[in-house]
Amino acid sequence: MQPPLIANPRTTLPVLTIFGLCLLSYLFYAKFYATFIQHGGDASEALLHTALQAVRDRVTMAAAALSVGVGLAALLAPSLLRAAGATPLRALLLVTGVLLALGAALLPPIAETLNAEALRGFMLDGTILLVVALLLVFEGLLLLGAGPRGKTATAPDAAQDTSVAGMRFALFLFMLAEELSRSFLPLYARALYTPVPGLSDTLVMGLPIGLFMLLVAVFTPVAGVWADRFGSRRTLLLGTLPAVAGFAGTAMAQSLPELLLWRSACALGYAVMFIGAQGFIARHTPARHRARGMAQFVAAVIVAGLCGAPIGGILADHLGERATFLVSALLALAAAVAAATLLPADRIEPSQARPVRLRDATGLLANPRFLALLLFSSVPTKLMLTGYLFYLVPVSLHAAGETPAGIGRMMMTYGLTIVVLGPWVSRIADRTGRHALFAGLGGLVGGLGTLVILQAPGVPGILAGIAALGGAHAFNNATQLALVPDVCREECARIGSTSVFAVYRLLERGGSVLGPLMAAALADRFGVQTALGALGGLGMLCGTAFCAVFLLAPNAAAPVPDAARDGAAP
Repeated sequence: MQPPLIANPRTTLPVLTIFGLCLLSYLFYAKFYATFIQHGGDASEALLHTALQAVRDRVTMAAAALSVGVGLAALLAPSLLRAAGATPLRALLLVTGVLLALGAALLPPIAETLNAEALRGFMLDGTILLVVALLLVFEGLLLLGAGPRGKTATAPDAAQDTSVAGMRFALFLFMLAEELSRSFLPLYARALYTPVPGLSDTLVMGLPIGLFMLLVAVFTPVAGVWADRFGSRRTLLLGTLPAVAGFAGTAMAQSLPELLLWRSACALGYAVMFIGAQGFIARHTPARHRARGMAQFVAAVIVAGLCGAPIGGILADHLGERATFLVSALLALAAAVAAATLLPADRIEPSQARPVRLRDATGLLANPRFLALLLFSSVPTKLMLTGYLFYLVPVSLHAAGETPAGIGRMMMTYGLTIVVLGPWVSRIADRTGRHALFAGLGGLVGGLGTLVILQAPGVPGILAGIAALGGAHAFNNATQLALVPDVCREECARIGSTSVFAVYRLLERGGSVLGPLMAAALADRFGVQTALGALGGLGMLCGTAFCAVFLLAPNAAAPVPDAARDGAAP
């Protein structure tokens, strides 16, 4: 099996480069349109139309000229493309150069049209859009570049690399569909609100997020049963069907009950897709490559989060929120096509794992250190994610005058911080074995950073809180999982690490459900600013309590061997 990118870069590289040019051109123009309208002031409609037409023509001409140049390079200099296509990273450098050339070609007409303040904002947005376009192209390069690396690569390794790359691409498309609405979903819910006694619009904005997280937790065990019974590939396909219907229905919803119904369908699809992707990795990667396969899973989710919020915000500004949900439906449908065409059939084997029982959960909750990990670190982490980032950030930034595109750009800071710090933190934590220290630091950093809003109200304080939350979760996400088998040695030996992690995952999702509901209740009673500070204070208290339990009274026992962690999943 030959990897398509290596075998034929003369075709794939121009296609992906032209895709990047078209995508970046549209995003640039859509962002310029919003910026120009915002700063157009009292200019006449004819003048605005003339200026927008001129920039649109320049964007089209620059993209077309560069696309022709890329096509000619494929015909006249195939050796250049073969050299550039040797690895996905090297190919990305070529695409980066072309996209930077597009940006340089568009800068003069844009600079002539915008004032200095608007131009600075557009340059920042343009840089972010360039990064987003490159991330999307890189996902394509990873898919097309999957396969053997050198003459010593074996056929099973090639098949494994190709199948995992296909899974990552399908999961990326699905997660991107879900992330497109991240920056405006609470605002969309408020637009559908009709007065109901005892239910304010502030509470209504938190309902779709809270219900979604609750149903994901409820559907996850069911999805696991389906994955064992039907195989991961069929499960992945099954997960996309309710999601496609859910996104399309959300776009056409005319009332809050309709919105909640269709978001419930999306939650079912999300749970099934999530578990199906994890099961696919378990079935199609040997134990020695399991960690690398899970890294692909995590990367797909993170990159989708980085790209989804800014792209979704721009689409909402330019096309409208309902049209953006329709784009999500198309992306979920594309994920189904990718799963059907890129993934191999499963070998369905009887599951050896017994179902999790109620007494497993009660036995774990009787462990005081497990309970402390859950209540002071894991649940607060999820609570801050859904309550602070998913709910309060869009609502507060909208109140401060930010558009969905601006909100998406700021929310991207969360994912970027995790991408930069996460691998570094994980390596040091594994090297030193001080997982509790890093988890405790994460809680303190998140709590302290989100309290900045008390000293710097408005956008600067919120942005600092977003960055601090990203840093906190870079410290927390991996180290919390590493602590579970350490504090549950007896339980892992008695009921198995898989059951322990299943109970842990189910219980920590309680924070995801509680987060938006608590944030909405606080915002409704005391105001959004107070709610931001209250969640920051809660995070600080939980981080302090965690440090008191795990750092001031550490467990003297040796860490659990890596083999006991096989049940861990991102």
